[in-house]
Amino acid sequence: MNNNRINIILNGKRVKALEEERLVEIIQRHDIPLSAPCYHGSLTETGHCGLCLVGARRKATDKFSVVFACTATAKDGMEIDTEYEEAVDKRNELFRLHLLRHPLDCSKCDKVGYCFLHKFASQAKFSGFSRIAKGQLQDIKYKEFGQHIFFDATKCIGCQRCIRFCRDILDEELLGFIRNEKGYGEIDLYPGKKLDSNYSLNLVDLCPAGAFVNRNCLYQPAEWRLVSTPSISTESSVGINTYVLHRGNKIFRIKPRENKYVNDAWISNSARNEHKYFENNKRLTKIMQNGRQVHLEAALLQIVESFLSNELAVVCSGNMSLEDQFVLRKLLDSIVHNIFFLRKKRDSDGFLISDDAAPNVNGAILNKIITQGKITDDLQELNQKIQAKQCKRILSLNEEIFSHGVSYALPDNLEIFYIGTENNKTSKRATVVIPASTVFENAGTFINRDWRLQKFYKAINPPNGNIFPMWYIFSLLLNTYLSTSEKELLWLDDVWANMTRDIDLLADIDFFHVNSSGVLLKNHQK
Repeated sequence: MNNNRINIILNGKRVKALEEERLVEIIQRHDIPLSAPCYHGSLTETGHCGLCLVGARRKATDKFSVVFACTATAKDGMEIDTEYEEAVDKRNELFRLHLLRHPLDCSKCDKVGYCFLHKFASQAKFSGFSRIAKGQLQDIKYKEFGQHIFFDATKCIGCQRCIRFCRDILDEELLGFIRNEKGYGEIDLYPGKKLDSNYSLNLVDLCPAGAFVNRNCLYQPAEWRLVSTPSISTESSVGINTYVLHRGNKIFRIKPRENKYVNDAWISNSARNEHKYFENNKRLTKIMQNGRQVHLEAALLQIVESFLSNELAVVCSGNMSLEDQFVLRKLLDSIVHNIFFLRKKRDSDGFLISDDAAPNVNGAILNKIITQGKITDDLQELNQKIQAKQCKRILSLNEEIFSHGVSYALPDNLEIFYIGTENNKTSKRATVVIPASTVFENAGTFINRDWRLQKFYKAINPPNGNIFPMWYIFSLLLNTYLSTSEKELLWLDDVWANMTRDIDLLADIDFFHVNSSGVLLKNHQK
C-alpha cells in the first residue's frame, strides 16, 4: 500500500481511499457491516473463510465479480458493492454452515458479546433458520495446548489466525490445519509442540469465535461484564499499551490495547499478570513508624527531620511516573542528599520486553534526576558509604535495597524510610513506612524507550483512604519542609501546569489531551 489518494465508489457513494489499500479496511472504515474473521491487519493476508465476499468491478463498463475483500486491493475508479446479490448469497450460505456446526454454549463462552457470529447473524436476518433444531448444545471438550491455553475444536471456524500469528509474530511453526475424521478442518498442534511462549495468550484475543480459552479466566466474569480502563504495562521500558478489566474494585484481567507505534496488537503473558503481583500479602497498606501504625502526618515529620542532615541517601529508579519524578525533583532541589538511581536489568526477548526493567527511565532523564548522580546496576557504592558511616539515613522510593548490593547487617543507628507499594525486606527493616498507590490506582504518564509519552488511567481505588500517589506524598513532604509550600502541586492538573512551564519538551502538551497512541517527544537526546 502506498500513500497515493484515489477515488472509488463504495455502495454507490464516492469515497477516498489509498491506492492498494485492502477493500476490507475501506469498508470497515466507513462502518459498513461486513464480516472478515480471518483478516487481521498485522498478519499476512489469507482469504480462508470467504465471509468477506463482495462485488467489485474495475470500471463502470465491466461486470461485477465476487472478490475477497481481505485480499483484493483498491484501484482508482473501482466500484465496490457489499450488497451484490451473488456475494451476499455466498456469504449467507457460509454463515449458515458455521452456525450449524457451532455449539449453543454462548452463556458459558468468554467470547460472548464479542463474537462475530452473534453480530453478523443478527445483521443477516436469517428467516426460518434455527440452530436449536440441530441440537448443538453439548459438553465442552477442551484440549490442553499449553500451560495457559485450552482449545475447543467445536468452535473453530478455520480462519487460521492462530497459525499465522505463530508463523508471522513468534516465527515458529506450532499449529497446523488438518482434516478430522468427519472431514472438517481443525487446528491442532504439531507433534511435540506446546504453546508455552510468553505471547501465547494473544491467540485467545485473536480467535474470533472463542475456540482458544485462557484457562485462568474460566471461572471469571465474562469480558462484557467488566469495565475496561486504558493503562500501560510497567514490566519494561517498551511501555505495552493495555486495558485493565475490572469490576467492584477488583482487577480480573489485563488485555492488549492496540498501538501501532509501540506494541501493535500484542501483549506478553507476563504483562497480563501484573495485577497479581500484589496478592498474597505483598501489598503495603498501613503507615508505620517504629513498628506502630500512625497517621501520615507523624510519618512525614520524621522523614522531614532527616532533610537537615548531609548524611541522607535517596534511592530511586525509573519505576515512578513522570509526575512522581517531577515533584521529587522539586523536593531534591530543596534538601541536602546523595542520590542513587538504580537501573534494573533483565534479559530482553527482542520483542516487547526490553533489557530495562523500568517503564520510565527516560522520564528521570527528562526531569534531570539522573544528572544528580549516576545510573547503576547495583548499590555497592551506597553500601560502602553505610559501612564507612558516611550515610545514616536512607530514603528508599519503592526500591528493595537489600536485593541490589546493600548488606542486611546494618549499623544500629541507620534509619531507613520507605515509600512504596511492596511489602519487602526494606519495608520490614524501615523505621518509617508510607504505602503508595500502584499504576492501577492513579493516573499519570510514562516515557518509554522510544521517548513516547504515554498516559495511564486510574482503574480501581487503593485498599484504603491513607494510600496516595507518590507525587502527592512528595508534595506533602515539600510543604512540610518549606512551610512557605508549593501548594499548587497538590492536584494532578496543577502538577502538569508546572511541568509544562518548567520542561521545554512538554511546553505544548496538555495531559488531558494526550491521545491513545501517545506523543513522540522528537527533540530528545539519546
